[in-house]
Amino acid sequence: MAAQYSGEKFEVNGSKLTWKDVVKGALVELGGQAHLSEINKKVEGHPKTATNPTWRDTIRRVVRQYKIFKPIPPERSGIYRLVDELLPTGESQTFTEEPEINHGIAQAMLVVLGNIYGYETFVPRHDQTVRRFQDKPLRDFITVADCSDIFRGPNLPKIREIDTLWFDEDDYGLFPVYAFEVEESTGVKPGLDRLLKIPRRFSTRLYIVAPTMEEKALFDKYVNQTPFRAFRDRFSFRHYQELERLYNLAVKHHKESQQFGIVERGR
Repeated sequence: MAAQYSGEKFEVNGSKLTWKDVVKGALVELGGQAHLSEINKKVEGHPKTATNPTWRDTIRRVVRQYKIFKPIPPERSGIYRLVDELLPTGESQTFTEEPEINHGIAQAMLVVLGNIYGYETFVPRHDQTVRRFQDKPLRDFITVADCSDIFRGPNLPKIREIDTLWFDEDDYGLFPVYAFEVEESTGVKPGLDRLLKIPRRFSTRLYIVAPTMEEKALFDKYVNQTPFRAFRDRFSFRHYQELERLYNLAVKHHKESQQFGIVERGR
């Protein structure tokens, strides 16, 4: 069984230990880099494997999904290196008068909030590099590099374009808890369509985030029509000003709690 490693905030036998934590701990013990077979050997016998008979498949997914596990060339070498996860905490922020800039600000606010609240976070691959927040690309803020294994099937291309996803982990890996579409000028309906592509086996909360009452009116119209009406209780609308207020309060509280010396437990 992998021993507890320095800096881990959960006990090895604790109920909140994630597969990300387990694989990270194994790589620490293996010197920071190892082949997948070596990781499996180190993890074999860990208490979490008792509740997951396909734990080797789970580990294979984990090393592909999380940003802290970097594959070593050549492709499919099966070797992974542990890299630092130094997520920017974010500073206070307001929206601008530029819709395109505001879209990236809203995405980043949602990612930072997800990180503060202890979720794993993802934005579309294109946005990871193109959109910036407080002089950093969005890829610096997220924790999940690839969500393909979670959403296998014909709807995967649409789901991967959802603006922001928050994930939690269970015994079998990541699953989506919250999904957010930021709508400025696309009419709201495309965002609702993408959100509804998330498989129904996940009880994901679905959000439209937008700047004006015009988008709110469209939201109210569409969620009472087919096919959205059947899932009306899962959809919510939030204004930019609500997101801005929550983001700034959360960032301020997070910084002050750290200065006070209190560590938030996360999940």
